[in-house]
Amino acid sequence: MSVDYKDEILGKKVSFFRRKMNWPLKTLAANLEVSIQQLQRYEKGINKISATMVYQLSKIFKVDLQCFFEDFEEHTEQVEEVYNILLVEDNTSDEFLLRKALSDFPKKLHIFTINDGQAALNFFNDIGQDTVQTLPVPDLIFLDLHLPTVRGLDVLKDIKRRTHLREIPVIVLSSSLNTDDRAAAYNLQASGFIRKSFTYKEFKDQLYKAMAYWTDAVDLPRFVEHHAHNSVGHP
Repeated sequence: MSVDYKDEILGKKVSFFRRKMNWPLKTLAANLEVSIQQLQRYEKGINKISATMVYQLSKIFKVDLQCFFEDFEEHTEQVEEVYNILLVEDNTSDEFLLRKALSDFPKKLHIFTINDGQAALNFFNDIGQDTVQTLPVPDLIFLDLHLPTVRGLDVLKDIKRRTHLREIPVIVLSSSLNTDDRAAAYNLQASGFIRKSFTYKEFKDQLYKAMAYWTDAVDLPRFVEHHAHNSVGHP
């Protein structure tokens, strides 16, 4: 079966944007309301992507429609990385404060929230499974210790026991002054511990330091894998 060159390039762009969002095939397929097999055929250039679908994709990826018609190599250098930040937090006021604190962070962030410990466990279990996943795999997790149904420490333990998730940094958030909580979090391989009892300015400063470290000083796991994949076969 022959593949049209333009369809192949357009398919590569769809795959490129999907991977930039750190979405598995099933997430984009669910957004487009197509099967995973159909999406694979689109990305390989086997099936033609209609103008209507291109418009839909531009809205899903939040990019200019023209991006799909520009030179592929030029465009890949211009796309800004999006960092997927998961907040596991049941307190809506604390969620608002975190979103407000990071609203002017100098990187593009996609912040999404899960408000319940059991819901978080279900989400982590779904990652890598065949079930439809509507949220992206997080690059960084902010985890509240005191959650309904399942404790934050148990959620942290679950993350770290999963081979496909254990490298994702988890920053624990807590209003607790109990040093045992901090020790327990670090014993379970938390990557940081931020007390929510600080003033708003102090809380924001702590969040910025954590974000700056994981987006500037070191490479997050997804970007390490991305660079390693791109360097294969290149000196």
